[in-house]
Amino acid sequence: MIKKIKLTNFRKFKNLDLDIDKNIVVFYGNNAQGKSSILESIYLITNGKSPWTIETEDYVNTEQIEGEKYTRIMIMDDDTEYSFYKSGNKRLLKINNSNTTPSKFFANTASVIFSPEQIEILMISSTKRRDFLDEIISTVDYTYIETLKNFRKVLKQRNAYLKKLAKKFYDSGIIARNDPQLNFWTQQFVDLSKIILKKRQEIIKDMVIDSLHLEYVKSNGTTDFEEAVENAKRRDIATGCTNIGPHRDDWNIIDGKNIKKFGSRGEKRLAIGKLIFKKQEIIKKILNYYPILLLDDIASELDQKNTEKIFNKEIIDKQQTFIAIINKDDLPKDILDNAQLFNLNDL
Repeated sequence: MIKKIKLTNFRKFKNLDLDIDKNIVVFYGNNAQGKSSILESIYLITNGKSPWTIETEDYVNTEQIEGEKYTRIMIMDDDTEYSFYKSGNKRLLKINNSNTTPSKFFANTASVIFSPEQIEILMISSTKRRDFLDEIISTVDYTYIETLKNFRKVLKQRNAYLKKLAKKFYDSGIIARNDPQLNFWTQQFVDLSKIILKKRQEIIKDMVIDSLHLEYVKSNGTTDFEEAVENAKRRDIATGCTNIGPHRDDWNIIDGKNIKKFGSRGEKRLAIGKLIFKKQEIIKKILNYYPILLLDDIASELDQKNTEKIFNKEIIDKQQTFIAIINKDDLPKDILDNAQLFNLNDL
């Protein structure tokens, strides 16, 4: 449980020091007061990245008195202090003031964020839907992060070589389908793809909530993957890129219908909420602890009935939960009665 949060040069905060003494914490206040920024800082220090940006400059407060552009986040639980420092390309991680590695730093920290923006992105972007699955797997299997890195490197190399073969094809009309270097990168691509596909399909099987489940959509359809990659070589050479694989796969939310295509806004929010809570259960089952839950302005477009479903105290109480909201009175009374409240208009 987080007992203290300290932010230095993060977003709008030059210095913010918060003492936490409850399992449910509510940040409320007007827009642009930093509610979402506090949740972002918790996500960043527990997962190693921002949920919204990959650019350090986006979250570093550059108005500090000192010349160096840096940010520092510190959280403390019962007996451990975690510090995250970022300046340009330099990142420093410390546990109890001693430098440590990412694998050790993030081994016992994790958080999950749920926001309206995330719901919209998950419904629109197939890339973000793939990322959603990959983030769950990475949380419970740190080696999967390395698999993804290697896959992206191999995909980049294969695509670069395909572009060369595409030029050769358009210059001479020759499709070099059995080119040795292409075969090498193809085999590397297939081997890593099989690992990713296996992990994703395993996690998909666990993402079942009552009548709701996920339907994995392979870019190679029902064809054997290795055979499909081989058969796609001509098209890959002609287009200069890899047309099938984990980087092109997708998934749908099915709850009696395809929620992505036919669900209302409320149904989409509720469905993503169910997936977030299921994600918590999966991580708990494997790591033996619930990740911190970050709820960012979720009640803004939900009616009272669906708000009560999302903010079910039995679910909220399973882990430490941080809630950002404009009007605290939009939350159910049993949540407010058991929460620590921070009015950011007064900070």
